[in-house]
Amino acid sequence: MDAIEVLKSDHDKARELFLEFRAASSDGDTEKMADVTERIFRELELHTEIEERVFYPAVKEAGGSELADQTDESNEEHHVVDVLMGEVRALDPSDDAYAAKMKVLIENVEHHASEEEKEMFPKVRNLFSDEKLSELGAALQREKQVVRVEKMTVEDLHEAAAQLEIDGRSGMNRSELASAVLGTLTGGSTENV
Repeated sequence: MDAIEVLKSDHDKARELFLEFRAASSDGDTEKMADVTERIFRELELHTEIEERVFYPAVKEAGGSELADQTDESNEEHHVVDVLMGEVRALDPSDDAYAAKMKVLIENVEHHASEEEKEMFPKVRNLFSDEKLSELGAALQREKQVVRVEKMTVEDLHEAAAQLEIDGRSGMNRSELASAVLGTLTGGSTENV
């Protein structure tokens, strides 16, 4: 997948989760709302990390002032969503403000995704060759693995290392485990995570 396809796929996954949240909210199912909210937050955090680490810097460097302004705006939109996520996490799903804040968060993300898809992505597709977009797509996919591994607990890393049959895992510290897991997942050696 090229970079735009990767990011669009993430947007679509978030939209599916938003539908699940809306259904749970309509049903008054606070347990399901909490579960879907955490899944939404994991997806959004992963998506924003890879955009901010890989996609936006590449676009900003190659795209001139207009795309630089758009990436700066997008970073600020990510910040607003981060703030809203923090506020939602501080609430109980049974609190009326929980669903209201989630609605505002969802609207912000939908606006952001739509703006990227309609305004930024066409410009980026014209800016980069198919080969460069494919390279960026691969970099985004790899960065997803990096972010996932970074967020793993030591216990999760030990479990992943066992599943991947990584030799010497019992004597590894967190950083060594993360590097070994990431290296196995990405098929190459990596720096310590």
